[in-house]
Amino acid sequence: MDLFEGIDAILIKNASLPFIDENFFYFTGIDGREESIAVITPDRVEIIAPLLEKRDGITVYKSRKERDEILKKLLRGKKVGINGKALVYEDYKHFKKMFDLVDISKRLEMKRAIKSNEEIKRIRKAVRITKDVMKEIEFEGKSEMEVANEIKCMLARRNASEAFDTIVAFGKNSSMPHHKPGRKKFVMPALIDMGARYESYCADITRTFMKKNKRYEVIEEALYLAVDSIQAGMKASELYKKVEQFLDRHGIKMIHALGHAIGIKVHDGLTISRKANFEFENGMVFAIEPAGYFKKYGIRIEEDILIKNGKARIIA
Repeated sequence: MDLFEGIDAILIKNASLPFIDENFFYFTGIDGREESIAVITPDRVEIIAPLLEKRDGITVYKSRKERDEILKKLLRGKKVGINGKALVYEDYKHFKKMFDLVDISKRLEMKRAIKSNEEIKRIRKAVRITKDVMKEIEFEGKSEMEVANEIKCMLARRNASEAFDTIVAFGKNSSMPHHKPGRKKFVMPALIDMGARYESYCADITRTFMKKNKRYEVIEEALYLAVDSIQAGMKASELYKKVEQFLDRHGIKMIHALGHAIGIKVHDGLTISRKANFEFENGMVFAIEPAGYFKKYGIRIEEDILIKNGKARIIA
């Protein structure tokens, strides 16, 4: 579906932190500013922002009344698309009184799923930074929290930041998918789930450091099975079921999605799950993360992939 089918314009609004809509950056190239609005039409983008955001190319307002008058001039009589997943309820109620609103959140999700060459370039750089840092991590004598803090510093030295809170999990803690680093000192296995954010784009890589065993080999094989199976036109649910069945044959139950889109956000909309009904397309970028969680430890191996020329390739 065309982004503007059935609508005349799109209104993207940031509320106060942390309620910033990533689509604001996507359409404007400006990092999310509180209480700023982007009005997108097929031929232009208008930015309306508070006085403190004054700069060239931005229309500023001093009050909500003044802001609404500006919006009415731009949007009066138009059918307006909104991102229902991000617009806070108070703003939705307010704009509903002013305009004919249509929730186009699914369309926005699919639009952003196909990455431009510039987006792919930034994601590739974020992945390379992440993998470089992974190679430099030292565990001996350190706690999970110490390693997590060192990772943050190593990213900063490479002009990057954390795409999300780094997971460092030692020993039994690796059996918890979303473990928060604590004071536990290093023991094997060590699971690191981290990603760099570089020029607003994310990477997401997981490594499990351990003496390889049969379970590790199965998870690793599941990863490459997934990557090798992805083809443009394939349904995401089909891929999930294929990998799920492979793991089931080896007695491993996958308790979360097989993967997710990455981009401006580390979970950038689409998810590869049993019910996912979208098809893979060239230009999509995903994190693929098969895993197994057991009584005494967990194993997760995650790579970021780009679909190009109809096939998936791991971003090196």
